Amino acid sequence: MRTFLITAFGEDRPGIVAKVSQILYKNGLNIEDSAMTRLNNEFVIILIVKGDIDYDTLKQDLDTLEEENLNVTLKEITGLDKKIKESNLNYNIIVYGSDKPGIVYNVSKLLADNSINIADLRTEKTNELYVMFIQAEIPESLDLKKFEKEIENLKNILNVDIAIESIDTASL
Repeated sequence: MRTFLITAFGEDRPGIVAKVSQILYKNGLNIEDSAMTRLNNEFVIILIVKGDIDYDTLKQDLDTLEEENLNVTLKEITGLDKKIKESNLNYNIIVYGSDKPGIVYNVSKLLADNSINIADLRTEKTNELYVMFIQAEIPESLDLKKFEKEIENLKNILNVDIAIESIDTASL
């Protein structure tokens, strides 16, 4: 079995998921993991697929999506076995406040500086309210008191609110 990363995006309209998944089904590929969403007026698909197919055949079939005004990339990947990170705690981090440049950078830098992995990050803007949702994997070894002080400092610098809550992980 071979594993591939596929991205596809184009102007949002009905049928994009059906067109992409039809090619995967036709080639006997199974979708192992996915993220699909509309960003502004673009629909974006990110997939991890597995199957018995060679790269060139799959690439040729995916290239037909360009006729549908979809931009597609394909990458074969190896060593993708899911790593169990038992030493991490799962948290939701929610940042909200007035929209301004640098929110994502400053929050993600603080997380990186504390060896906190971002598993998922989404942002939304409604009127002038900016909201960022992060699913984070926090090492058990992290000094939470020190981290909370750093969060408080960042809240003051960015003039935003930041909420952190522990979550139980659920496998889909």
